[in-house]
Amino acid sequence: MPLVSLIIPTHGRPQLLARAVESGKLAGRDVELVVVDDASTDSTAEVCRALKGIKYVRLEHNLGVAGARNAGLLASSAEYIAFLDDDDLRLASSIDLQLAALARQPEAGFVCGSMLLADQEGRLTGERSAPNHLGGDIFWELMEMAFPVMPISVLFRKECFFRVGLFRNRLAGIDDWDIFVRIAELYPVVVMGEAVGIYRQPTPSSGQGSSRLARHLTRAIRHQQELLRLPRAMSASAERRKQARKAAINRVANTLFRNAAEGLPTGSYGFACANILSALRLDPLYAARPGVYKKLFKRALAP
Repeated sequence: MPLVSLIIPTHGRPQLLARAVESGKLAGRDVELVVVDDASTDSTAEVCRALKGIKYVRLEHNLGVAGARNAGLLASSAEYIAFLDDDDLRLASSIDLQLAALARQPEAGFVCGSMLLADQEGRLTGERSAPNHLGGDIFWELMEMAFPVMPISVLFRKECFFRVGLFRNRLAGIDDWDIFVRIAELYPVVVMGEAVGIYRQPTPSSGQGSSRLARHLTRAIRHQQELLRLPRAMSASAERRKQARKAAINRVANTLFRNAAEGLPTGSYGFACANILSALRLDPLYAARPGVYKKLFKRALAP
């Protein structure tokens, strides 16, 4: 039986899939690759049949990323779980590094590393997204959206999903954040400094799920109210829950304005307007500060 099951959901991107699978093979010495074809209607099935050394799961109806991840979980046979989107890459030996880190802290639910950022062509930009925490208890940081983490950079103990449940299909775009919060309520987390994956950054026109950030972040703020009713949150004071709510709204509004500024120089005016309007709806007082617009145009005009 393999130690790790690496689950790769895929839909309509056959030209990228083989690279993702190959990176998964190099990521660990004892890894089961589970490719979940989320009812693709192109050549994805043919590409999958040509790939050696994978467990292929075909869904007859499109379930979205959360549903495909759940299908992969149910088909997996290892006690550790990792996820990789079909347009991202795992770094060589990264899963082995994370296995060793989890072995040193058997009480931890998952371990996360940093990500190298790439453009749409897969070229590294020189940027890195890294967790800004030493690890341990990160429940409130995740609740406040102050802990940057994505599935590509994480190795989970499978037992976590037995305790908290699977990904929620109704939370498209934020199903990963939701599962991180629910796991962190019950388990400490290991943070490692090493980069473990390459993340292809979305653009306003890339069609990636993460390119619809304004919609996803607005949904996250609504969903946070449900997460604040988790037992761990309800055991805290009303003031602590109010603080978490305010911090998340402020952080999301700031992110939306920053995205708007990045979209303006490229002529993505619809994208910029959607982000600004979402920020205004979430936090009118924050958006009314003159300094916010000064920063917006300064970023927009920067070379």
